[in-house]
Amino acid sequence: SPIMVGLAISCFSVAQMTFAPIAVGLSSKIGRSIVLRICLAGAAAASLLIAFSGSVYGVIAGRTLAGVFAACIPVAQSGVTDILSKSQTAVGLSRVSAASQLGVVVGPLASATFQELFAKLGVPAARCLPAVFILNACNAIFVLAQMAFIERRSKSPSVSSRDEQVKVTRRKQGEQTSMDATKPTAESDELVTVRLAQPMLRAITIIVGWTAILSNSIYGLFAPRFLGFRQPQLSATYSAAAILMVTTQIIFPRLVAKIGEHRACTAGILAVATGIGGQSLIRVQPLHSLLYMINRAGAAIADTSTAALVASSSGSRDSRSRNLALLTSTRAAARIFTPLLSSKMFEISCRSSAVPGALPFVTAACFCVAAAPFPSVLRRAEKRAEKKLMAK
Repeated sequence: SPIMVGLAISCFSVAQMTFAPIAVGLSSKIGRSIVLRICLAGAAAASLLIAFSGSVYGVIAGRTLAGVFAACIPVAQSGVTDILSKSQTAVGLSRVSAASQLGVVVGPLASATFQELFAKLGVPAARCLPAVFILNACNAIFVLAQMAFIERRSKSPSVSSRDEQVKVTRRKQGEQTSMDATKPTAESDELVTVRLAQPMLRAITIIVGWTAILSNSIYGLFAPRFLGFRQPQLSATYSAAAILMVTTQIIFPRLVAKIGEHRACTAGILAVATGIGGQSLIRVQPLHSLLYMINRAGAAIADTSTAALVASSSGSRDSRSRNLALLTSTRAAARIFTPLLSSKMFEISCRSSAVPGALPFVTAACFCVAAAPFPSVLRRAEKRAEKKLMAK
């Protein structure tokens, strides 16, 4: 039933929202690698549970378990920011985002390909999709084995010696940082920046997350109704947008190197506003599709630059990990309530004679315009804090 389908979708986001901070907190205590391996094992278990479930409740349980272990995303982000310098953070986070988006591109295509292959091999039609979930579990186990092999190899004497040198260097840097942190002016200025940054960055995440719901779920209602799209056209549009988002993540570090993280974030938000508002008002091809692609490329830039700003505006390693986890939880929370809100707005808007169906898209565009100055406000606050610190 539609209720069960909605429950199976939303339980994933609820679980991810709840367990992201827990997973990151655990990784700070026992290690990022250990938690990532636990998440891989959990993802394999979730896929197997879905594959062998005999009822919709088993599928819901599998989706919930998958959401629990999808909380590994901020753990991976934290691991990247732990080992890279501040100047390289944007590069590392863009690679994590690109890998995540690549799954969106490859996943559906691989699923369809393997279902067709299994059918040709004589697998009953009702078991083709469960077989894909079993294959996905095998893939997770294979990656888990690779991680274990790499970690065992890294514990060889020569590698261990280099690692010990790195640890000594980091320990010295940490001691120096602790000494600097005891200065009241530096600590006070840093806290001012952090308090100002995190609420604004989470607000950006909610708004951009809302546009993602509109660009996928609600656009799936909008395009067939007002543009005459059929499923092949809709699927092609989604796939092209996903490929564009992966490509955008690859060139993202160059953009940051030229204009900085704050301006990149603002540019991404404004691109989303232009694209999502314009695509609902302009329904002539190819301009409509161009605006849709601008929207999705802007979302990729805004998402990754927001994560980079969260990392750079966090005072310590633990606070950086915690804030990245809360960012993931915020994004997951947006996926829970925005579909219902968007659907209701779309339903109301369809009754209008003037630009029917555009209300949720235009509203989201307005929120994007309102949030676009946030990175600039944050940057000015950081500069004021830096000047105060230099003056002292």
